[in-house]
Amino acid sequence: MSYLLAFLQSDFLRTGLLSFIATLGFALLYQVPRRALLICATIGMAGYLLRWCLMQWGIDWVAATFCGALFVGLVGTLPARRLQLPLVLFAITGIICMVPGISAYKVLVYFNQGDVMGGLRSAIETGFGVGALVSGIGAARIITDSEWGFEDS
Repeated sequence: MSYLLAFLQSDFLRTGLLSFIATLGFALLYQVPRRALLICATIGMAGYLLRWCLMQWGIDWVAATFCGALFVGLVGTLPARRLQLPLVLFAITGIICMVPGISAYKVLVYFNQGDVMGGLRSAIETGFGVGALVSGIGAARIITDSEWGFEDS
């Protein structure tokens, strides 16, 4: 019990608060309607915390990112339908904190330093992270919308 309490008081709450604020900031930047701002921030925080917890438990960050994006996509459909707003408002603002910015920055640093192999390694790592985000959101859309992808043109 004391281990759980210490865990919740340390990085978990700080990570949750910061991801809530970051998601709220991106929701404001994307001009999400006021009635959906706190919902977007909460969904983004929950998805990021899921990703963070999975990574703390030893799950690879790409798989954890996929799970976080899948969660955001699945949970985001509920308020999107209830508030009659596009799912993209909840999905994009919810996954923006999971974008692998550090590994993308490392690509530039490694190439600038002349370390081609390090740059390529970071570029591949970044690509897997972005692919996990896209796959998670796409899988959620396929699960929740049976006609998505099969529309007549």
